Amino acid sequence: MPEKRFIICEDDVPIVVPKRIMVFAGHPDDEIVSCGGTLLKYLEMGSEICVVVATAGLGGYAKKEQEDTISTQRENELKKLSEILRCEFIELEYTSLEINRSKISHITNLIRDYKPHLILIPHHTDFHRVHRNLSFISREAIYHCCTGKAYGGHERSWIPYGVYYYESPSCKFQYIESSVFIIVDIEEYWEKKKEIFNQVYVSQKEVLSRVLDWAEDTAILRGNEINSKYGEGYIPETTYVPLRILLV
Repeated sequence: MPEKRFIICEDDVPIVVPKRIMVFAGHPDDEIVSCGGTLLKYLEMGSEICVVVATAGLGGYAKKEQEDTISTQRENELKKLSEILRCEFIELEYTSLEINRSKISHITNLIRDYKPHLILIPHHTDFHRVHRNLSFISREAIYHCCTGKAYGGHERSWIPYGVYYYESPSCKFQYIESSVFIIVDIEEYWEKKKEIFNQVYVSQKEVLSRVLDWAEDTAILRGNEINSKYGEGYIPETTYVPLRILLV
């Protein structure tokens, strides 16, 4: 049986709060930009969250003279974020994100070890190569966890209770052919999400100069769809994972 916690909302609608959530981020800052309000909300409800960061984001500099210091800056930013959020962070430290057996094996076994009830990943049509490849790698890893024992899976099978794609500035859901969207109400968490981004990811303010404008416009749009001020959108992936936990 899944490890579940039940909370009754004010309108008496029961929801299931997952004990463990795993988020796959291509770069440091993807987890805040795309999922920050959701992470803050579920942390407050008691979920344990593990953020897996695939690369260090060493292309995240706007001026040539910053190239030699960006690695240290990004490392310090992620350390600062880990102090603010009560999350576990796993840095894979990939210098590039080509799709290969080694990476698929690594992520397959991370999932088996952590046993997340929910997994959040980038969409596989994302324009950004790192996001897109991470989606393909994590999708195949989820497939191996759910359907077989490849890569040392003897007596270690694990099927999550929900997998969701998150929205990003390089993958806007209005251009995705999907009729099913899940909107998480983040009205109470939007300001904190924005504050964390501005406080932590100082190196990205010029590189991602318009990302918060996109995030706010999108959060307002998604919020309108559920009669809230702010929301974050997700698309469920149900090919090999039954949707047994709904994001709220």
